[in-house]
Parts: sequence; structure tokens; C-alpha cells
Amino acid sequence: MAFFSATAGLTAGEPENVHVLPTPPSLEHFQALFEKSPFTRTLNLSDTLVLTGVAQLDGKPVATLIDTEDGQSIAISETPNERGWKMVEFTGLNDLEVAVAAIAFESGEVVRIRYDRERIKSTAQRLKFKSQARAQQAAAKARAQSSGGGPAHGVPQERVAMLKKIDTRELPKGYNPGAGRNAEESHKLHQSYVDRRMGGMSPQQKGAVGQLWQQKVAVDPNMKNRGASFVRIMEHVAEHVPK
Repeated sequence: MAFFSATAGLTAGEPENVHVLPTPPSLEHFQALFEKSPFTRTLNLSDTLVLTGVAQLDGKPVATLIDTEDGQSIAISETPNERGWKMVEFTGLNDLEVAVAAIAFESGEVVRIRYDRERIKSTAQRLKFKSQARAQQAAAKARAQSSGGGPAHGVPQERVAMLKKIDTRELPKGYNPGAGRNAEESHKLHQSYVDRRMGGMSPQQKGAVGQLWQQKVAVDPNMKNRGASFVRIMEHVAEHVPK
């Protein structure tokens, strides 16, 4: 029977503590990963940033961007800002429509950001809706407190029952905001569907949608998905309220 040993190849006189396994790596081997981890890098920033303006300060361009995810305004110049971002190139200084700002992130990645009027408009609209939702929720909370915790919305019970029934409707197949890659795209898909559907309604139907929506907000200010609730109301009106 043959036996194999890790020291079988040693010749006489060689020490038996010779390393036959690889030396384990030290922490220094991973220093680059510690400093620039691929798991903490923000991905697709160019998809969420839009150029909104540019000015000159001491003869050098200073660009402003908007983050379409949260609406934050960000100033960028040749000097790194608090995020570690800086502008490395700017073209089209005299025409914002064709301007391009090349932004270097702290990770070293460089992306080119452009002006987009429609994306800016869409972001402002989406943030306005969020602000209105917060105001409606605060108003409903104040009404509930003033009424001792009881229902203070003033909506008739038969209408409350109707709204609950509408909430059980299936969403239409053509409505799929979940296909958006981010909040901005999801909002665009939602708004595009709503605009198209409302565009085919009569003034009477539009008025009915508005009335039902106001009552829905009063009854359920903390609804989980406001967009889906609005679409369900809109579809209900399209089916049951004549033009």
C-alpha cells in the first residue's frame, strides 16, 4: 500500500516546516476594495440626474442638477462638493438645450448629464403630488383629532361603501407603472395612462372622477397606493357615468 505525504518530496537535511500551502493574504491585499467597494457605489446615477441650469462664477461654470428620485438640487463646479462630485467638463455654455456637464463621482466614474425639460416637469409634478398627499393626510389627522377620533370626513356612508367596492376592482391591463426602472419612470407610466384615459372623458365624467377622488382622500388619507386608487376610480367612472 502506498502512502503519500506532503513532506515526501523533501530531501535529506531540508527542514520539515517548509510551506507547502499558499500564504494567506494579508489585509493590505484588500485595501483597494475597502476604499472603493463595488457594493456601495451608486449605480445608474446618470438615469436620475438632470441638468437644470448653469452660471459662471469667476469665469468658471457652475452647474445645477436635480435628482429626479428625491427632488434635491445639487450644485457642481470644478471643486468637489460635499458628496465628492466635481465637474470635469462643460460644453454648450451659451445654450442649455444642448449643454452637457461631465461629472466625476467620488468613485472615479464619469457620467455626462444633459438638460431635459420634460423630465424636470415630470419630477416637479410628482413631488407636487407627494406634497399634496402629505397635506391631505395632515388635514385628515387634524379633523379626526377635533372630532374625538370619530369619522370627521362628512362623506355619506353609501358613498364610503361605494369607494370600498371600487377598491376591490382589478387594475386595467394597460396600466403597469411597476415596469418603470425607478420612481421617475413609474410616475411617467402612471401619468401617461391617466392623461390618455382622462382625455377621452366628458366634462361630466371628469367632474365625477374629481368628486370621488376628493371623497376617497377624505375617507382614506393614508391609502397605500394613491395612483392605483385614482385609476380604479377613473375606470369606475368610465364604465358607470354616461358621457
